[in-house]
Amino acid sequence: MKKTSITALGLGMALLFSGVMLPQTAIAQDALTPVVSVLKGEQSFLSGYDPRNKDGTYNVVIEIPAGTTAVYETDRKTGMLELEQKNGEPRFVQYLGYPANYGAIPRSVTQKGDSVKAIVLGAALPRGSVVKGRLIGALSLVDSGGTKDRAIMVTDNTPFARITSIADLDAKFPGVTSILQTWFTSFSGYGKDGNPPSKAGFKGRADTIPVVGAAILAYEMSVVTEADKRPLDEKGNPQLYRWPGAKNVGE
Repeated sequence: MKKTSITALGLGMALLFSGVMLPQTAIAQDALTPVVSVLKGEQSFLSGYDPRNKDGTYNVVIEIPAGTTAVYETDRKTGMLELEQKNGEPRFVQYLGYPANYGAIPRSVTQKGDSVKAIVLGAALPRGSVVKGRLIGALSLVDSGGTKDRAIMVTDNTPFARITSIADLDAKFPGVTSILQTWFTSFSGYGKDGNPPSKAGFKGRADTIPVVGAAILAYEMSVVTEADKRPLDEKGNPQLYRWPGAKNVGE
């Protein structure tokens, strides 16, 4: 008799339509296990989108949706999202899933050579989506390699839409900053001394804007293709990212 191979997905669909419910653990495991290691967008996730909009919001490429553990990152050569590899194996955070959406601001580059990373508060957003976020501050992680700022963003149509600052976030949503601080200093494990590998604090919006602005300007100044450059104003700032309520580098 010919044997038929049934995939986990096929079995799940068969049981679903037969009225038999799968255990929640089986459903969750299937949902958290990615089958695609490279995701190509309609445009390059690195350079195809402007970092800032005329209304003062920033564009953020969602690399890791809230609640998931697969570590995707924008490849700086291909502009595609790729599942990171560690010791020859796909990298998954060995901890609770990300407490918020995590991604990168396109067309930005820090002194460490990476895009500006951003934490977008709210429900899970699709991997590879590009969303408009309003900057309210940053989570600053300090370790042996220096300081790494993670911009904190809020978006429309979420409970956080009207938040304007870190202080405002603490006042209206007690515990959120503590969750972020604990997760980002703990997800990679503690050292032999029993302490987390990094310490965390927060920067306000006014202190974060120049950090992000410097990374955007650094990218624009390092672009080698003339056709891809954005226009700069008389102060050397990209014109597209200007609006009356924001300040950029050199102001």
